[in-house]
Amino acid sequence: MTLAANCSMRAIPSSDDGFLGTETRVRRGMRQRTFDVLAVVGVFVAYTITIRLAMGLDLVGCLLGGAANTIPVVIFGVAVRRIVAQRLVGRPAGTQLVVHLALCAAFTALSYVLLIVLLGLFNGAGPEGFVVRPFSLAGAAWQSLENVTTYALIAAVSYLQIQSRAQVALHREPPGDAAPMAIAAPPASAAEKEIATAPDAPAAEPEARADGSLSRYFVRIGDELRPLDMDTVVSIGGADDYAEVRTQNEKHLVRVTLTEFARSLDPAKYVRVHRSWIVNTHRIARAEPAGGGRLLLHMENGQTISTSRDGAKLLRYRVI
Repeated sequence: MTLAANCSMRAIPSSDDGFLGTETRVRRGMRQRTFDVLAVVGVFVAYTITIRLAMGLDLVGCLLGGAANTIPVVIFGVAVRRIVAQRLVGRPAGTQLVVHLALCAAFTALSYVLLIVLLGLFNGAGPEGFVVRPFSLAGAAWQSLENVTTYALIAAVSYLQIQSRAQVALHREPPGDAAPMAIAAPPASAAEKEIATAPDAPAAEPEARADGSLSRYFVRIGDELRPLDMDTVVSIGGADDYAEVRTQNEKHLVRVTLTEFARSLDPAKYVRVHRSWIVNTHRIARAEPAGGGRLLLHMENGQTISTSRDGAKLLRYRVI
């Protein structure tokens, strides 16, 4: 699901976008590299053992066969993961399906070609070159099925890692306090007003308020654009280039930074109480002290959000 209208999709660099902190990003990068290394070693060992059991080759032959099978997985698997993370996440389901079918076909074909080239290089290289021998029809069919399965695993793991990072970032309590602020709302651009008043909008035409804040966004659900009335939003959580919009009964993970949302919300209603959370003050059921000058907010949808000290101050300014 992606945000479809009423705000610019261009990322706006700012200190707020890096709210996880350098240390957290370094640890996350180290975990990712460790996972990648272990995955590559696991694939190599699995291929080597399988070749030994199935073909009975000597140790050198098994190692070379394992390397020949692993190298295509690594090269094309990295490409698949980047495409999924940077190009596919947040696209309509139909678009993702079509792209995955094309990527799977390319992954299968390219992996097979590189495999037989590497096998020829490892097993028959000499002064006059080497011979590339295609598999038999049955062998090629089996290898293709193996490549399709490998692609599915790589794609699935990529989605799980992206979702995991988003959830960890959303629910992590950073070590330091943020510098939260009431949300500033710039005037709506001409492009935003044109989109907001488009005659083919799926519901009543969304218009910018007089103060420049926007009363409605659109979220993409499958191939459809559906209006999201901002008055129904309870909270918005930020995670890297994504935001999780929560209403009374729904959640929408959209590819927009928290800073972009902040620029178009009504400051009379929305307050950034934490570097990773914006709340609708009209949807706070109650608040209680959480120690250290912080507050624990109980929202109308049952969600609880811990503020920073500065975020709590912004809310206390509203106490009468």
